[in-house]
Order: sequence, then C-alpha cells, then structure tokens
Amino acid sequence: MIDFHSLQHCQSCRVQEHLFLNHLTPAQRQELTDASFRISLPSASTIFREGDAADGVRVLRRGRVKIVMNSEEGRTVLLYIAAPGELLGLSTAISGDVGKISAVTLEPCDLDLIPRDAFLDFLNRHEAESRAALEELSAQHSCILDAIRRLSLAPSLLANLARFLLGLNCPEEGPQTDTVHLRLTHEEIAQQLGATRESITRSFSKLRRNNIIEQRGQSILIRDRGVLEHLAGGRVKEAALQRV
Repeated sequence: MIDFHSLQHCQSCRVQEHLFLNHLTPAQRQELTDASFRISLPSASTIFREGDAADGVRVLRRGRVKIVMNSEEGRTVLLYIAAPGELLGLSTAISGDVGKISAVTLEPCDLDLIPRDAFLDFLNRHEAESRAALEELSAQHSCILDAIRRLSLAPSLLANLARFLLGLNCPEEGPQTDTVHLRLTHEEIAQQLGATRESITRSFSKLRRNNIIEQRGQSILIRDRGVLEHLAGGRVKEAALQRV
C-alpha cells in the first residue's frame, strides 16, 4: 500500500519530533540566540545556493522555505519544504563542504544565522545536542530520498500528481477530507515532480475533465478518490481516461 502522507509536499509534520531546537534547554537556546543575528527576507529570496561556502546554519523562525537543486540546463527540482523551527544549511555546516542544495523563501521569512564556528563549538560542548543535530540531519536526508523516490519510481506524471494530491492531507493536522488546499503554484508543483509547468497544467485538466477532481481557485475537491488512488498506484492507465 502506498503511504500517500509520506509523499506529500509538506515534510515538516514528519520531522518535528527530530528538530534540534526541541532538545535544547532554555539556557542553551539563549546561548545560541546570543551567538546569532536575525535576517528578514521577502518572498522569492535566495538564502543560499549550490556552491556557496559553509558559513553557518540558519534557524527558520517564520515562513516557509523550499529546498531545491538546479541542473546545468537550468531545471529546478524541489526536494522538500522547510517549516519554522528547522535548521537550514545543516549538512554544509557540519561537513564544511560547499553547498549541494539551494534554499529559496516561499513567503516572507525570519531566520537566525548562527556562524559555523559558534555552532560547531556548541555541538562539541553538548554531546546530547550534537546527537539531536544529527537526527535532524538524518530526517532532512530522508526527505531528499523521498524526493528521489517520487521523481524516479512513479509510473507516470499523472500517477505522481495523483500521489501528490492524495498526500496533501496530513493526519496530524486533523481528519482527512476530500477537500484540499493547494499552497503551491503549478510551477512549484512541477519543480517537485520533476516536470514542466505546462505538463502539470495539462494533467490537472485531465483530472478535471474526467471528474476525478474539481478545482476552485486554490481549493481542490477530490470527487473520485478511488480512481485517484488507482492512478497513484499505476492501476489505471492514462489511455483509459478522456483526452483533454
């Protein structure tokens, strides 16, 4: 059985228990706050990009950030979306290597930048918190592996989109319903699914034409969950659907 929740775009509900900040005492939080400085950025701002040197970690205090990779041809793939409380640039800060991923704000964001030397000194002095940082790093890497699985193993783009829609309801946020709220644009969905914006728009049109979903603005009503689940599992071929 497909775990649709594990394939949905907002990974924050799955990593909250692993957040480094949740393991800190008030005194430790204050220590890191004293060593950091606040950065406020508008939407669509690049926080760091692939190839940047390791200058520290950023604690996301407000807003959402998309973690992406870019190809030499200019194609962008969205790996996961970071939520408040997460550490950005954690892998680079620990390894000292140049960055392999980029981070871009999806909305106005506040971040605390902790310089690398101060962060590593803190980890060296606090063994339990060092393990907590590694747990968060492991959770982030799991999100990236999920993205690889999502991009590589789905039988088709329509199946991938069906999985995406079925995963939008997080059980932790309340009971699952057939109405979902779409917070990403078609371009951002395309980045997450490794497709073009035009192909995503055509796939949405095909789902609407076949009365599988109904869309009103950013609200989507799943009219036929059974067919959508069969599409997601590759048990319904696209050729069986009406052509748009």
